[in-house]
Amino acid sequence: MYSSKKKENRRSGRLLTLVLLALAMPLLAQETTLEDPILSDTAEAAISENTERLWEEQLKTELDKFAAEAENAYFNTGICVWDLTADSLLWGYNDKKVMRPASTQKVVTAVSALSTLGAQHEFRTRGYCTGELTADSTLLGDIYIVGDFDPMYSYSDLKELASDIRNLGIRSISGTIYGDASMKSQDLYGNGWCWDDVPSKNEPFLCALMLERGTTYPDFKKYSEEAAFHPAEHFVYALSQELKKLNVTAADSTASAVGYGLKEYPYDGKNFYIKTRTIEQVMQQMLKESDNLHAEAVFFQLAHLNSGRHCTWKDGARQVENVLRQAGVATTYQEVADGSGVSLYNYISPNAMTAMLRHAYQNKDIFQHLYPALPIAGVDGTLKDRMKSGDARFNVRAKTGTLKGVITLCGYVKASNGHQLAFSIFVNGVLTAKTARDFQDRICQELAR
Repeated sequence: MYSSKKKENRRSGRLLTLVLLALAMPLLAQETTLEDPILSDTAEAAISENTERLWEEQLKTELDKFAAEAENAYFNTGICVWDLTADSLLWGYNDKKVMRPASTQKVVTAVSALSTLGAQHEFRTRGYCTGELTADSTLLGDIYIVGDFDPMYSYSDLKELASDIRNLGIRSISGTIYGDASMKSQDLYGNGWCWDDVPSKNEPFLCALMLERGTTYPDFKKYSEEAAFHPAEHFVYALSQELKKLNVTAADSTASAVGYGLKEYPYDGKNFYIKTRTIEQVMQQMLKESDNLHAEAVFFQLAHLNSGRHCTWKDGARQVENVLRQAGVATTYQEVADGSGVSLYNYISPNAMTAMLRHAYQNKDIFQHLYPALPIAGVDGTLKDRMKSGDARFNVRAKTGTLKGVITLCGYVKASNGHQLAFSIFVNGVLTAKTARDFQDRICQELAR
């Protein structure tokens, strides 16, 4: 816990430093005159430079204590602190050692997506119909719903889609409703994800066409109980049921729902529907609440950029590695396996992670969207219950990371001298999460004081 008494002692120390500097100012002023304003400015600059130097030395002294603590701990730690205002490495400990980042990998994904695609890049779920509409309102053809991995597609959206189909004047369909999830590979697991974690709330199936995160439709329970469950098939089943409620049925029977299945769109139909969401919208949940599905959706938007159907995690990794290199990171010893950090195959150093934070800070189009989406200490997201007091509260904006044995934190904090800092604190091989989080929070308090 951050000690208020310790905080007061440190503030007293800073006050004493300022008093000494104030006493020194008349001595410096003796070498200046009113007729010599240039020397006066020089004196002020010297005082300012001395203050900065004292602040930096004092901070490094305190951070060295954390390094000594980490050195004697049973777990592995890597820390990097970059002074963004001065644009220089402020302090590091094992900062070039590659470690598992857990969900701080989402920062790498977010910065890469904002850099490559932009905040307004859209996820587009599209609807097409083939064939002709007869005089008696029968569609002599099929309907295709093409997914673009929108992780926020909801029942409300589905009902809107069903209404749009009915508003085309269609009352019966002779063909089939097909779901096209070919935007990405057929793998429903992330690369390096543990088989016994999928599917679950935190590690859902990864599919380009899904409804309500791939959960089951209220009156269609069997898919959740069978290994054959597929989110895209579930989607088109649910659509057929919604159409039936609107009296849009199979052409051969007024009582039957339209048939459904999975098939790639042949590009010969009429576009009648499009539902869009932006990277910026998806990124809020992705970073604030550390949503793995949202992160993978963003990652596969990167993967799909320069590839056709069936893009893979390798396509996404290449795009991320391009941005890592733009940030000045040598990718030889960094491994990108997924977009969320769930994979046990991700490896990155604290120095490289901080370089991505620096890259974002130096690019307005990235930073203005990344910074507001990060959890705020003591306020919201995954930092709501951390650093609820002290100088770090309201100040630290950072992404958390949690896997078995892995607790990580990276983000931004403003120091007492007004400098903006970027930091990464990785703890691997820790058996008790609270131990690592307390260690990280104490470092953040030191950076913020």
